[in-house]
Amino acid sequence: MLKKVTILLILPIISLTLLAGCEKPQVAREEFSEIDITQEPVQVQISAEPIPRKIKDGEVTITPLAKYAISAVVVGKKSYSNGWTGEIAPVDIALVWGRLADPKYDKYISYGQSDRWYFYEYKPESPFTNQYIITHSANNHIIPANENIHMAIKAVSKKEKVHLEGYLVKITGHYKGGNVWWNSSLTRSDSGDGSCEVFYVKSVKIGYNVYE
Repeated sequence: MLKKVTILLILPIISLTLLAGCEKPQVAREEFSEIDITQEPVQVQISAEPIPRKIKDGEVTITPLAKYAISAVVVGKKSYSNGWTGEIAPVDIALVWGRLADPKYDKYISYGQSDRWYFYEYKPESPFTNQYIITHSANNHIIPANENIHMAIKAVSKKEKVHLEGYLVKITGHYKGGNVWWNSSLTRSDSGDGSCEVFYVKSVKIGYNVYE
């Protein structure tokens, strides 16, 4: 009897392990180069085909405005699920780059997120001006191009380096009988309402692993 009980206890554990493995994003390839967080984001204006997407109680069109790539450190990540924006962009990621990404400066600045907003506080002795922080940090409303990208974004941890590529976009559409819209910022120097990047992500690099 003891043998039978032991077998019954082990089988569910194996099943749970297999199920958990299925939730991991699949690596598309490896790139053995370090993520360079000292560089500025790269943005190139483009003309690309709109991306239609069905949502619950409506539909939207995602229109690329610029090709965009950024290497940065994650200082905040928050998930959202309510409404059409939660369905389209289920994760916000706050990123910093340049000198802000150097861990030795963490003691001067703290970061937070709430209700699609990103905010920061810095001490009087901080070596950075408010303008430098504004131009080297950003909140990104992440629109995953597919479920594998979504899982990769969910796997990212705070203080981790990432490289993201895709499009800055505008969104127009219909939801529950009304018109909806959402426009990305196209500059890193703005702040306040409308200053976040609405980022359609097609590729994520974490460490040496690239997810697509």
